[in-house]
Amino acid sequence: MSFDLDLIVQALPELLQSVLVTIELFVLLMLIATPISLLVALARVSSMLGLRCAAACYVNGIRCIPVLVILYFTFYGLPQLGLRIAPFTAALTGLTIGTVAYLAEDLRAGLTAIDPGQFQAADALGLGYWWRTRRIIVPQALPVMIGPYFTRAIVSLKATSMASIVAVNEVTGESMALLTQTYRALEFLTFAAITYLTLSAVLAFAQVILQRKVALP
Repeated sequence: MSFDLDLIVQALPELLQSVLVTIELFVLLMLIATPISLLVALARVSSMLGLRCAAACYVNGIRCIPVLVILYFTFYGLPQLGLRIAPFTAALTGLTIGTVAYLAEDLRAGLTAIDPGQFQAADALGLGYWWRTRRIIVPQALPVMIGPYFTRAIVSLKATSMASIVAVNEVTGESMALLTQTYRALEFLTFAAITYLTLSAVLAFAQVILQRKVALP
């Protein structure tokens, strides 16, 4: 059998809609996970022992659980507790829980790369914790964080493919549905692969642009 481009053309409306679902899921995932991850990362480097321990337990605990299991839990487990949520919300919740644990560690690495003298100087000046964090620590850590952040973003983009197991018709889910209907794997899986490759390339390009703008002198 040869590659039949007509199959993709015929299914293009459904495939393009699935691309939009993937983008929506990814954008919402990063918008929610990023600030939460930063807070967890700050907790990981906090001077408060209880806060550090709580953040460490969350990060290390969640990283020991496959994201697939977390997705199954949010979709199948939560309804048993009386929490019935839509498939898209279940996927977003599960992916966020997993992403935060990994992204927090990436951001923590950026925070710990800062010269400890910066913290001491801020304390000597009597600067408040949040003012110091917002004005001194995060701006200096940003150039170090960009690379790991976008690497994690690309990993998270690809992780959205797992949403297909909870009935979300993103790119992978729609491709598999069309594969089941037509028994043609090559065409639709190629479309899915090209979609992820293209979106990942856009993120990689954005990383390069942003790194140039915030490059350290």
